Amino acid sequence: MHKYFDTIKEVAIIYLVFLIVCFLSFSWFEGKSLFDSLWWSIVTTTTTGYGDIYPITIGGRIVAGLLMFVSTFIFIPIMSGLIAARMIVDSDAFSHDEQEFIKTQLVEINNKLKKEEE
Repeated sequence: MHKYFDTIKEVAIIYLVFLIVCFLSFSWFEGKSLFDSLWWSIVTTTTTGYGDIYPITIGGRIVAGLLMFVSTFIFIPIMSGLIAARMIVDSDAFSHDEQEFIKTQLVEINNKLKKEEE
């Protein structure tokens, strides 16, 4: 995963900025109020699509297509993967201290075996 997508918070901030740019662009292209454009962007990104507000201009349609594509095929999978990765915990994994202890024990066992061979 790209280093800029290390945390859910970073991805959420990037997505929020993208969403703001899209709804402001939609408002400008379509001549809609900011509230209506925000409503449209939320309905669009959640794939609800009530149909009460929809793009008519070419610019509005490009913004809508970009918002739908990026939300569905980029941000949702990234967020799902990050959330799932944090939910999966390997309870059988050794901690760093346990690994160091095992290494020390193996060195001691190896040294004892060498002395017995002599």
